[in-house]
Amino acid sequence: MKKILLLYLFTFVSCGIPYDGEAIINIKLKVVNVENEPLENEKAYVFTSYGDDSFDTSTYKKVSNNEGFINFKMFKPQNSASLILEESNEYLPVTFYGLNDDNFTESDWELGTLILFKIDEIISFTIQLNQISSNKILEKIEVIAIKYQPQINLNEENNTDYFDPELYYLIKKNQSIELKYQTRNTITNEIEYYTIPLVINDTEIQYTLTY
Repeated sequence: MKKILLLYLFTFVSCGIPYDGEAIINIKLKVVNVENEPLENEKAYVFTSYGDDSFDTSTYKKVSNNEGFINFKMFKPQNSASLILEESNEYLPVTFYGLNDDNFTESDWELGTLILFKIDEIISFTIQLNQISSNKILEKIEVIAIKYQPQINLNEENNTDYFDPELYYLIKKNQSIELKYQTRNTITNEIEYYTIPLVINDTEIQYTLTY
Protein backbone atom coordinates (compact mmCIF):
# COMPACT_ATOMS: atom_id res chain seq x y z
CA MET A 1 0.00 0.00 0.00
CA LYS A 2 2.83 2.39 0.83
CA LYS A 3 4.44 1.74 -2.56
CA ILE A 4 1.16 2.52 -4.34
CA LEU A 5 0.79 5.78 -2.44
CA LEU A 6 4.35 6.71 -3.32
CA LEU A 7 3.68 6.06 -7.00
CA TYR A 8 0.61 8.29 -6.92
CA LEU A 9 2.61 10.97 -5.17
CA PHE A 10 5.23 11.04 -7.91
CA THR A 11 2.67 10.81 -10.70
CA PHE A 12 0.51 13.72 -9.66
CA VAL A 13 2.99 15.95 -7.88
CA SER A 14 5.81 17.06 -10.15
CA CYS A 15 6.93 20.36 -8.68
CA GLY A 16 9.93 20.10 -6.41
CA ILE A 17 10.49 16.35 -6.87
CA PRO A 18 13.96 15.42 -8.19
CA TYR A 19 12.78 12.33 -10.09
CA ASP A 20 11.48 11.76 -13.60
CA GLY A 21 8.06 10.49 -12.49
CA GLU A 22 7.74 8.17 -15.51
CA ALA A 23 11.01 6.42 -16.35
CA ILE A 24 11.80 3.49 -14.04
CA ILE A 25 15.37 2.30 -13.44
CA ASN A 26 16.83 -0.64 -11.53
CA ILE A 27 19.99 -0.05 -9.52
CA LYS A 28 21.65 -3.29 -8.45
CA LEU A 29 24.70 -3.87 -6.27
CA LYS A 30 26.08 -6.90 -4.45
CA VAL A 31 28.11 -6.45 -1.25
CA VAL A 32 30.54 -9.06 0.09
CA ASN A 33 33.32 -9.26 2.67
CA VAL A 34 37.00 -9.96 1.99
CA GLU A 35 36.24 -13.69 1.94
CA ASN A 36 33.69 -13.08 -0.86
CA GLU A 37 30.82 -13.96 1.47
CA PRO A 38 27.57 -12.02 0.93
CA LEU A 39 26.74 -9.42 3.56
CA GLU A 40 23.19 -9.08 4.82
CA ASN A 41 21.48 -6.00 6.31
CA GLU A 42 23.99 -3.44 5.02
CA LYS A 43 22.15 -0.12 4.69
CA ALA A 44 22.14 2.05 1.57
CA TYR A 45 20.25 5.06 0.27
CA VAL A 46 20.08 7.24 -2.84
CA PHE A 47 21.29 10.82 -2.55
CA THR A 48 19.72 13.07 -5.21
CA SER A 49 20.00 16.78 -5.97
CA TYR A 50 16.93 18.94 -6.54
CA GLY A 51 19.03 21.01 -8.93
CA ASP A 52 19.70 23.75 -6.37
CA ASP A 53 21.31 23.63 -2.94
CA SER A 54 18.89 21.05 -1.51
CA PHE A 55 18.98 17.26 -1.62
CA ASP A 56 16.76 14.23 -1.14
CA THR A 57 18.17 11.46 1.05
CA SER A 58 15.05 9.79 2.41
CA THR A 59 12.88 8.63 -0.52
CA TYR A 60 14.86 5.53 -1.46
CA LYS A 61 16.43 3.42 1.28
CA LYS A 62 17.33 -0.27 1.17
CA VAL A 63 19.23 -2.99 3.01
CA SER A 64 21.09 -5.91 1.45
CA ASN A 65 19.30 -9.26 1.44
CA ASN A 66 20.73 -12.61 2.55
CA GLU A 67 22.53 -12.95 -0.79
CA GLY A 68 24.17 -9.54 -0.41
CA PHE A 69 22.08 -7.82 -3.08
CA ILE A 70 20.81 -4.26 -2.81
CA ASN A 71 18.10 -3.49 -5.36
CA PHE A 72 16.50 -0.11 -6.01
CA LYS A 73 13.54 -0.10 -8.40
CA MET A 74 12.86 3.60 -8.59
CA PHE A 75 12.04 6.63 -10.70
CA LYS A 76 15.08 7.91 -12.58
CA PRO A 77 16.72 10.93 -10.94
CA GLN A 78 16.39 14.15 -12.95
CA ASN A 79 19.89 15.18 -11.89
CA SER A 80 23.00 13.16 -11.13
CA ALA A 81 22.58 11.01 -8.02
CA SER A 82 24.75 9.01 -5.64
CA LEU A 83 24.36 5.66 -3.92
CA ILE A 84 25.63 5.74 -0.35
CA LEU A 85 26.45 2.66 1.70
CA GLU A 86 26.27 3.72 5.30
CA GLU A 87 29.02 3.01 7.78
CA SER A 88 28.04 0.11 10.02
CA ASN A 89 29.43 -1.20 13.28
CA GLU A 90 31.82 -3.36 11.27
CA TYR A 91 32.25 -2.00 7.75
CA LEU A 92 33.50 1.25 6.26
CA PRO A 93 31.21 3.45 4.14
CA VAL A 94 31.33 3.72 0.35
CA THR A 95 29.75 6.28 -2.00
CA PHE A 96 29.09 5.81 -5.72
CA TYR A 97 28.97 9.13 -7.58
CA GLY A 98 27.71 9.67 -11.11
CA LEU A 99 24.42 7.79 -11.25
CA ASN A 100 23.10 9.40 -14.43
CA ASP A 101 22.31 8.79 -18.10
CA ASP A 102 25.88 9.56 -19.14
CA ASN A 103 27.15 6.42 -17.41
CA PHE A 104 24.28 4.01 -18.11
CA THR A 105 22.48 3.41 -21.39
CA GLU A 106 19.68 1.06 -20.31
CA SER A 107 17.19 0.98 -17.45
CA ASP A 108 19.31 -1.55 -15.51
CA TRP A 109 22.07 0.33 -13.72
CA GLU A 110 24.41 -2.47 -12.65
CA LEU A 111 27.14 -1.58 -10.13
CA GLY A 112 28.61 -5.08 -9.88
CA THR A 113 30.08 -6.57 -6.71
CA LEU A 114 31.64 -4.43 -3.99
CA ILE A 115 33.92 -5.63 -1.20
CA LEU A 116 33.21 -3.94 2.12
CA PHE A 117 36.17 -3.63 4.48
CA LYS A 118 36.69 -3.45 8.21
CA ILE A 119 39.19 -0.84 9.34
CA ASP A 120 41.71 -3.48 10.51
CA GLU A 121 41.69 -5.23 7.13
CA ILE A 122 43.40 -2.45 5.17
CA ILE A 123 46.70 -0.55 5.13
CA SER A 124 47.94 2.50 3.25
CA PHE A 125 50.06 2.22 0.10
CA THR A 126 51.69 5.47 -1.02
CA ILE A 127 53.60 6.09 -4.24
CA GLN A 128 56.32 8.73 -4.34
CA LEU A 129 57.33 9.87 -7.82
CA ASN A 130 61.01 10.30 -8.59
CA GLN A 131 61.59 11.70 -12.08
CA ILE A 132 65.23 11.36 -13.11
CA SER A 133 64.83 11.70 -16.88
CA SER A 134 63.83 15.09 -18.25
CA ASN A 135 62.74 13.40 -21.48
CA LYS A 136 60.15 11.12 -19.87
CA ILE A 137 56.73 11.95 -18.52
CA LEU A 138 54.33 9.68 -16.70
CA GLU A 139 51.36 8.84 -18.92
CA LYS A 140 49.47 6.39 -16.73
CA ILE A 141 49.73 4.66 -13.38
CA GLU A 142 47.57 1.89 -11.96
CA VAL A 143 47.63 -0.33 -8.89
CA ILE A 144 46.10 -3.76 -9.47
CA ALA A 145 45.04 -4.83 -6.00
CA ILE A 146 42.11 -5.53 -3.74
CA LYS A 147 41.55 -2.06 -2.35
CA TYR A 148 39.14 0.07 -0.40
CA GLN A 149 37.69 3.07 -2.23
CA PRO A 150 35.55 5.30 -0.02
CA GLN A 151 34.46 7.24 -3.11
CA ILE A 152 33.83 5.64 -6.50
CA ASN A 153 33.29 8.25 -9.19
CA LEU A 154 31.65 6.70 -12.25
CA ASN A 155 32.22 9.93 -14.19
CA GLU A 156 35.98 9.58 -13.82
CA GLU A 157 35.92 5.89 -14.79
CA ASN A 158 34.35 6.81 -18.13
CA ASN A 159 36.65 9.78 -18.78
CA THR A 160 39.84 8.50 -20.41
CA ASP A 161 41.04 11.87 -21.69
CA TYR A 162 42.21 13.24 -18.35
CA PHE A 163 45.09 11.80 -16.33
CA ASP A 164 45.56 12.74 -12.71
CA PRO A 165 47.82 10.16 -11.02
CA GLU A 166 46.41 8.59 -7.90
CA LEU A 167 49.30 8.09 -5.49
CA TYR A 168 47.56 7.08 -2.27
CA TYR A 169 45.64 3.83 -1.81
CA LEU A 170 44.03 1.86 0.97
CA ILE A 171 44.54 -1.79 0.16
CA LYS A 172 43.80 -5.16 1.70
CA LYS A 173 46.54 -6.59 3.89
CA ASN A 174 48.53 -9.67 2.90
CA GLN A 175 48.22 -9.84 -0.87
CA SER A 176 50.29 -9.75 -4.03
CA ILE A 177 49.72 -6.63 -6.13
CA GLU A 178 50.99 -5.10 -9.37
CA LEU A 179 52.06 -1.53 -9.94
CA LYS A 180 51.58 -0.76 -13.62
CA TYR A 181 52.67 2.44 -15.30
CA GLN A 182 53.62 3.82 -18.67
CA THR A 183 55.90 6.66 -19.70
CA ARG A 184 56.21 8.71 -22.87
CA ASN A 185 59.45 9.99 -24.33
CA THR A 186 58.86 13.67 -25.05
CA ILE A 187 61.34 13.64 -27.93
CA THR A 188 60.37 10.45 -29.79
CA ASN A 189 56.81 10.05 -28.38
CA GLU A 190 57.65 6.39 -27.69
CA ILE A 191 55.46 4.78 -25.01
CA GLU A 192 57.07 2.33 -22.60
CA TYR A 193 55.10 -0.04 -20.37
CA TYR A 194 56.17 -1.36 -16.98
CA THR A 195 54.79 -3.82 -14.41
CA ILE A 196 56.25 -4.12 -10.93
CA PRO A 197 55.06 -7.07 -8.77
CA LEU A 198 54.92 -6.38 -5.05
CA VAL A 199 54.06 -8.45 -2.00
CA ILE A 200 52.08 -6.64 0.68
CA ASN A 201 52.02 -7.71 4.30
CA ASP A 202 50.33 -5.93 7.21
CA THR A 203 52.43 -2.76 7.44
CA GLU A 204 52.07 0.56 5.63
CA ILE A 205 54.21 1.02 2.52
CA GLN A 206 55.77 4.01 0.79
CA TYR A 207 57.05 3.00 -2.62
CA THR A 208 59.34 5.22 -4.70
CA LEU A 209 58.64 5.03 -8.42
CA THR A 210 61.68 6.14 -10.39
CA TYR A 211 61.31 6.91 -14.08
